[in-house]
Amino acid sequence: MSRGFVAMLAICLIGLPALAPAQAAGWETLSAEQNLLLQRRPYHASPLDEIRGTTNIQSSLSAAVALLRDARFNEYWVYRSGGAEILQTQGYRTAYVYGVVDAPWPIQDRDAVVRFDYQQNPRNKTIVINIRNMPDFIAPKADYVRVPDFGGYWKLQPEPGGWIEVTYQVYGDPGGKLPVFLANHAAALSVKKTLLNMQSAVARYAGVRLPFVIERDP
Repeated sequence: MSRGFVAMLAICLIGLPALAPAQAAGWETLSAEQNLLLQRRPYHASPLDEIRGTTNIQSSLSAAVALLRDARFNEYWVYRSGGAEILQTQGYRTAYVYGVVDAPWPIQDRDAVVRFDYQQNPRNKTIVINIRNMPDFIAPKADYVRVPDFGGYWKLQPEPGGWIEVTYQVYGDPGGKLPVFLANHAAALSVKKTLLNMQSAVARYAGVRLPFVIERDP
């Protein structure tokens, strides 16, 4: 199962460039370039942002799912991944995953436990992997700040010509004492960089066919 959730949790000292946001249906556009739309909106009554990134990749559905499920490889494309471990699975549909965010010094690394739930619409073949925070699934570890709130989803929507529209939408509270502006900038940067890496990363799985994935119609 994917360590994609660590992309949102990454804590980075590098801020996003100052951009004039554009409002659209409740979402503000941070950037629209490099085949990637990056947006934000307030998360409930919190000062923290919910982040949504959308891009298009050329891939089979099986290859995209295989990439998201490959915990060992994701440290090479997921921004600031500090490692992950699959704690428990329930078939192919559900997995509990422990992951670490490799924060830059002097910020303390974060860790989280999340549940991934996989589903596919048999009619339009769209795949959704929901992400739910499970902070009490295992005991806290002394070296890390346990993320208190996190969630979101990955969506893989088939498009004509062998393309997939990929949406990664997440929200989260990194915990600890961090300025809100820094947490928001880091979250947006993490989603952006992870999605920009996805096209080259998915090529590794070009020949993979997963038995539980229904591919798009020819």
